[in-house]
Amino acid sequence: IAGTAALLIWAVRLVRTGVERGFAAPLRFWLRHSAKNRLLAAVTGMGAAVFLQSSTAVAVLVSNFVAKGGVATAVGLTILLGADVGSAVVTQLLMVRQPILIPILLLLGVAVFQRANGSNRQVGRILTGLALVFVSLNMIRAATGPLMANPGTQTVMAYLGSDLLTAFILGAGFAWVVHSSVAAVLLFVTLAAQAVLPVPASVAMILGANLGGALIAYVLTLSAPLSSRRMIVANLVLRGGGAILVTILISAMPDLLHRLGPTPARQSINSHLVFNLVLAVIALPFVGVLTSLLTRLMPDTAFEDNPLLAVTALDPNALERPQRGLDCAARELLGMGQKIEHMLILVEPLYDTWNSAAAKTIGDQDATIKQMHLDVKLYLAKLGQTGLDEEFGRRSMELASISSS
Repeated sequence: IAGTAALLIWAVRLVRTGVERGFAAPLRFWLRHSAKNRLLAAVTGMGAAVFLQSSTAVAVLVSNFVAKGGVATAVGLTILLGADVGSAVVTQLLMVRQPILIPILLLLGVAVFQRANGSNRQVGRILTGLALVFVSLNMIRAATGPLMANPGTQTVMAYLGSDLLTAFILGAGFAWVVHSSVAAVLLFVTLAAQAVLPVPASVAMILGANLGGALIAYVLTLSAPLSSRRMIVANLVLRGGGAILVTILISAMPDLLHRLGPTPARQSINSHLVFNLVLAVIALPFVGVLTSLLTRLMPDTAFEDNPLLAVTALDPNALERPQRGLDCAARELLGMGQKIEHMLILVEPLYDTWNSAAAKTIGDQDATIKQMHLDVKLYLAKLGQTGLDEEFGRRSMELASISSS
């Protein structure tokens, strides 16, 4: 069982890696240009999670956009809610039992991977990964068969069925360890389908996996700017808090699960989809209120209010050492380029909705960039006064030209 679970985890990662390597640019484009309305943003997030088979990967991508100002925090949270629904849709698709799919996907996947080039080669990786997901699920079904008659297994699983809090914690912990809520949910549903895991325990572990998946994104973005962390924290509170409340509800009213499907597997997997879908529908109208509340609870620091304040790379002590001085000027130019990129990203949303605060920030950035340009030229002029040989002089002229352009 451990070996088949490892294959499942690796297969899901293989699919995600293929999508990231072959189609990362289109995904970034769709996510960045989905800010026109909330419904489009949610649908885009759902589609991205289906392709990446991971809402965590979508969260990290969107976090980068929010940090750079290309996507507003409220829009980012909307995308994440859609991504949570998308990860639930993925589990529905991967639980389809069609044995003929395995050899077809393997044949096509290996053939495409061996013969294609560029992004088309990654299609082969994706198809092979999907085939291995189905293989691992079949192996789990075969491996868990003997456990059904084992008294020890029945005792442990019966205990989990009566102690949903422990099941919830185990589900969250397993999703955290494997860093994939999709793989965790597929494993729990398969165990429920084999009658190894009681349905209430399976659903509690699936809900725990939702908390674990949201916690992964939170930890991965701890070093991100505060604007993007607010979005991740909001998603963690919604998804994790909602999972805890639903677990308490199921503990009090376990008969509700019978309405989700005729079989244990269907009840388990449908609970995952229904939970994320209902959560998205309830939370979407209030994403603006939630982000405003988190802005008050997580206020910007003085430095983050003005991220342009930074230590200059133009070291006056390096003027006597031409090589080091030119390296300092090059690093300062790199910082100029990053600030120009950030300014241009902030400009685009103003064509749709005017924001006076954003416009002021752009103006401040423009003034800062002009000052940096002047400082670089003066620094290079001082460096030239020390006497440069032909090679250093040519490099100094190139840096001055880059600064002017």
